[in-house]
Amino acid sequence: MKRITALILFLICTSILISICSIEPVYEYSNNSHNAGQAEQSKPPDNPSGQPDIDLNPDNLINDGEIMVYKSGSYKTGTDILEGIYVAKNDGSRISKVTIKDSPEPVTEKPEIILTARFLTGSGGFAERDNYINAISKGGGTPVMPQDDTELAQLLRYGAVEYANVLAERYDGLVLTGGGDVAAHFFNQEHHPASGRPDETLDVAELALARAFIEANKPILGICRGMQVINIAMGGELIQDIPDLLGIDLKFHHDEETRHPVKIRTGSWLYDLIGAEAYVTSTHHQAIDGAAQSFTVVAQTGPVIEAMESGNILCVQFHPERMLDEGMLPLFEDFIRRCSYKNIEINYFSTHTIIEIKEGQYIDITGAELIKIEHTQEMGEELFEEYGYYPEGMYQIGFHIPEGEYTINYSNDTDFAHFAIYETTANESLLFAKMLPQESAVITLRKGQFIRLIYANMK
Repeated sequence: MKRITALILFLICTSILISICSIEPVYEYSNNSHNAGQAEQSKPPDNPSGQPDIDLNPDNLINDGEIMVYKSGSYKTGTDILEGIYVAKNDGSRISKVTIKDSPEPVTEKPEIILTARFLTGSGGFAERDNYINAISKGGGTPVMPQDDTELAQLLRYGAVEYANVLAERYDGLVLTGGGDVAAHFFNQEHHPASGRPDETLDVAELALARAFIEANKPILGICRGMQVINIAMGGELIQDIPDLLGIDLKFHHDEETRHPVKIRTGSWLYDLIGAEAYVTSTHHQAIDGAAQSFTVVAQTGPVIEAMESGNILCVQFHPERMLDEGMLPLFEDFIRRCSYKNIEINYFSTHTIIEIKEGQYIDITGAELIKIEHTQEMGEELFEEYGYYPEGMYQIGFHIPEGEYTINYSNDTDFAHFAIYETTANESLLFAKMLPQESAVITLRKGQFIRLIYANMK
């Protein structure tokens, strides 16, 4: 009885302390992979008392008076969790992710998903996409194909790019399907003799759609050619012929019947869906030449990149729509689930990453814990003191961390860690991005730059 009384008194005292202590304003810092905006001062959540009503249940929150740690569970900002900047830390689980949503439940029962297709002048119609239609339908969505004189048909048949933003506003998700080679001039190369004859109208249309959906922050699934289109849309390049430029036999990459193994990055979105290794079917002779800015490589077969992801965009070089009965249906089910929400961001990480939580959002923590930090000039110093290195995330040189020479290391055993350096937080200011070498990399950072660490840490 005495223990229970003491616990009750402790909780009451803690509640009183929180209600009378002022909370210093924090600085918002976007860690969104598409548009990490400039820092700006934020306000505490509005409520009658002027202070957030935080649940101090010790089962999901540790509060020692100096730091707050939120364990795996579901929270609403301003009611259960404070807005601000957090370090998300793996709690020893197989998968660590933090999901941030604008609504607790889906807002669309059967989201409408655009499927792209090439117009065939000989038949006067669009190429069939039966496998894709079946995959979207089984995943729980409504496939939308170009028909008659709809805006989608006008865009794909004639390259009417003025419809791209209209379509991104109207529909819930986009699947960029497989197909022929993209014209080399779209990624600043000369046409390779082994490349096929491009359909530049389709190239223009799909690039416009990709950029429109990226700008609208809506989910995209890129398959085969679709992965290559997204990489080009974000400023990346292609390897135009794998046998000639990489010296690799195409028997594994250009045979619909053959399956070849793909190694998948532990802790990634794709890993969460289909595991550490998958046997897949492919039909391609080209591949992306490194992941474009803001993307993370999450699967490879030797030097050939098989998958990359960023925010709500998942790209695979293989054909999961042909393999629904071989473990690939969860990929489409998860994609449709994301399309069901108005806004949803899922952050996967291996050891640590930095997460921003804003007022009015709903947070789901899986296999992790969130440690609240004040996003001030001392943030980098606090993180280094806590962990002995700077964890995954984005930092401003000269503000969060001093300029100078740093060593970048893998967060754990992986082949997919990389880093990117920017002049500003905007992606278009990218200076360079680089896959981390086998062990580490030494770089020099100057004041004013930003560095983003993905599956890597730095000290």
